[in-house]
Amino acid sequence: MKSDMLGRWFFIAFILSLLFSCAKVTEEKRAKLAVELYSEGMSAYGNRDYKKAVEKLKEALKYLENLTPAQIKEIKLAIGESYYLSKDYVNAVVYFEDFLFNYPEAPESERVQYLLIDSYMKVAPDAYRDQTYTYKAIEKAKEFLNKYPNSAYADRVLEVLERAEKRLADHEYLVGKFYEDYGYYYSASLRYRDLLINYPEQVSQAEVLYRYIKSLLLVEKQAERRKRVYKKWIEEARKSLSSAKDEEEKKAIQKRIAFLEEQIKRWDDMARSSREEGLRLMEKYKETFGENSYYKELQRLAKR
Repeated sequence: MKSDMLGRWFFIAFILSLLFSCAKVTEEKRAKLAVELYSEGMSAYGNRDYKKAVEKLKEALKYLENLTPAQIKEIKLAIGESYYLSKDYVNAVVYFEDFLFNYPEAPESERVQYLLIDSYMKVAPDAYRDQTYTYKAIEKAKEFLNKYPNSAYADRVLEVLERAEKRLADHEYLVGKFYEDYGYYYSASLRYRDLLINYPEQVSQAEVLYRYIKSLLLVEKQAERRKRVYKKWIEEARKSLSSAKDEEEKKAIQKRIAFLEEQIKRWDDMARSSREEGLRLMEKYKETFGENSYYKELQRLAKR
């Protein structure tokens, strides 16, 4: 019995020794792989083989525990720059954001922030589509200029900022033009007004002010369309009053009629105030730009 127990203990000890031995070999192998992949990746990066650099360095990060903090930092920066230099700006954004989160005060962070701003701008689509990334580029550019006003990258960041603001101005103009073309004149007037306030240097003042005034004068036209719809609904609601099942249903119909009548009044007020503003601005337009073709068109609209 004792010999059986002793044999079992020897067997367990033997197995454990094998396991520890394997673990030691595996750990040594992992450490070796980490160093090799790091060296190969950084060498590829230095030789401008960015695809290989990303592949090797990302693999090296799998052995994080076998790399020094300095090596990890160097790898993350090299991966971000490899993506940027190979024009994969989406992945560049991911790695630059990660680098700045983990190393906000690193000497390299100033350059990384510039590359991040440029990457956001290059990811941003044309003026016809959503401008979320353009807004992000502007936000990051302003943060950069506040933090590094005397940076060697300041002029380049300003150039990105100017491009971003021009794209936003183009986007707002296209949205306003869309509303104008489809007869949503009140919405168009708001877009053109904001364009003149927020992007005066990025647009043609003569054209955008003309479109703003034109839209204001045409709000009456939109109001008439909306009022016809409301009047039709009111007529239908009044007809249904006679067939109301009970007093509660009758009150609900009356509330609907009152609401629709309020909407008619609201559009009347909007049309009147928009026209008054449009006529006032026509004088300003004439003083600033003279009686050009745009002004003559506004005169024609004002007389209608």
